[in-house]
Amino acid sequence: MLIGLLMLAILPYWAAADDVVKLVTFPRLRPGAINSYDLALLHEALERTRRDYGDYEVHPFTEDVSFGRAIELATEGRLVNVLSAGVGQTAPSPERDMIPVAFPIDKGLLGYRVAFINRRSEDRLSRVHGIEDLRQLRVGQGSGWGDVRIYEHERIPVETTYDYESLVSMLLHGRFDLFPRGLWEVAPELAEYGTRYPDLAVERHLLLHYPFFEAFYVSRSAPRLASRITAGLERMVADGSFDAFFARHFGKLLADLNLRQRVVIELENPYLPAWVPVKRKELWFDPARLP
Repeated sequence: MLIGLLMLAILPYWAAADDVVKLVTFPRLRPGAINSYDLALLHEALERTRRDYGDYEVHPFTEDVSFGRAIELATEGRLVNVLSAGVGQTAPSPERDMIPVAFPIDKGLLGYRVAFINRRSEDRLSRVHGIEDLRQLRVGQGSGWGDVRIYEHERIPVETTYDYESLVSMLLHGRFDLFPRGLWEVAPELAEYGTRYPDLAVERHLLLHYPFFEAFYVSRSAPRLASRITAGLERMVADGSFDAFFARHFGKLLADLNLRQRVVIELENPYLPAWVPVKRKELWFDPARLP
């Protein structure tokens, strides 16, 4: 009896939980980090499976490591077992070493782009209505960004550099015409750079789209956790709470950008893995369905 009590005493303090979620929470600028939206959604999914799967605990891993190192840690499964990552352009990719949860947790919002422009070119860009028109322009992107190969695949000229502020300067000096950004990136970036660069503006006519989204990846050492997260997310879709959750977090942002009034230009993304549920329309954001 005494030996049994001593063994219980030296077990990790999370041993009583049925599932332990060990996730990376380093700054959001790094791929693989769990942001506030991801974390809240993860809790919602886990709560909806408590009756079937039991209790759970969440343990953040806060060291500032590279994405490649985070994948290594998650593959090992001891300190990290959940990552959040973009699917369809991120390199290095966790595809080979982790279990992807086949669910677009951001409804594919990551693949919609509006652009920074020189405000003096607004009128010229308002005459762009399709992919052929876009191919007559030049796009600016960071060197090594996953978007670059998508634009190159579509034969859209791309200018690159490693420094973000250099991209702004190049845009305003006419080196390229559009600097596409993610929908939640434009407001904070304009706030940061707009004062120093008064000609920097958000283009109001176009919405670029290619299939690209954010998903959870789970360590192969925790297959039960991958099944649990999948089950919880599917229950949220079935009862309508996933759409409501998404609207609470992104509704104002989407309304402010007037997405429904924009011309959507679709770009092909040939780099999607085969497990992506592209045919499940209920899982994906569609600006045409905005109120």
